Amino acid sequence: MRKYIDYMKIGIKEHMVYSSSIWATFLSKVVYLYMQFALWNALFASNAEKSLALNHEETIRYIIVATVLSTIMECNVIGWINSEIQTGNIANQLIRPMDFRTMIFSKHFGTTLIKTVLYCIPLCVVTGVAFHKPIVCDGQLGFGFVSIILAFIIQFLYSLIIGLMAFWLIVTWPLNMLLAAIYKLLSGSWIPVAMFPDLLGKINAFLPFRAIYSIPVTIITTPMSQENILRNLIVQIVWIVILYIVMTVTWRIGKKKLIVQGG
Repeated sequence: MRKYIDYMKIGIKEHMVYSSSIWATFLSKVVYLYMQFALWNALFASNAEKSLALNHEETIRYIIVATVLSTIMECNVIGWINSEIQTGNIANQLIRPMDFRTMIFSKHFGTTLIKTVLYCIPLCVVTGVAFHKPIVCDGQLGFGFVSIILAFIIQFLYSLIIGLMAFWLIVTWPLNMLLAAIYKLLSGSWIPVAMFPDLLGKINAFLPFRAIYSIPVTIITTPMSQENILRNLIVQIVWIVILYIVMTVTWRIGKKKLIVQGG
């Protein structure tokens, strides 16, 4: 257990190496949040007569929470695995007396912890000061935190599956770029899933992406019945089970196909 804690510390230290990068990242997130706020205000101002799935205030609350949540949902597992394979360091990682996947999770978890402290909490303060209306449903925050944890696991498993595919594809960045665009759209990170056209919404219901952003953000910002909340949490748990099985199969096949190069 101690060795995994050490990797968690490595993830924290690596992210804190350059203080200028930390400030630049935080300011970029503030600017992005302001751009989202301005964009949606303009869209609702120009379409005031049209009826949308979410009203102006509901949409702004959704975008604020989704932007804050994005600071802890970012995952660099795919890029890290690609780099290790291309440099040949993957051979050293695999012979270490620890589970490769747990090691990656520990390092990613450490990075997420420091991101929560450096970005998520300050962004919550900034939005609380700038947006003078209630943003979250206090009675659902407990369920919201549980949903965020489940979403974090889904995001990690999804990223790990794509990263492990590099064991036989060698380079996965073209696939990653394609899937990242699809993921950003369908997860509800950019646009609330409730605003999707009917056909796209029905297709998306059978994909794991909405379980990463849409479900936790909706639970946090929109009043829901306890039955509906539990139904959404079950959806997330089901996707965790499915993705874990896919990840395990990908891992077993990938170890046999891996070709170490570089180094």
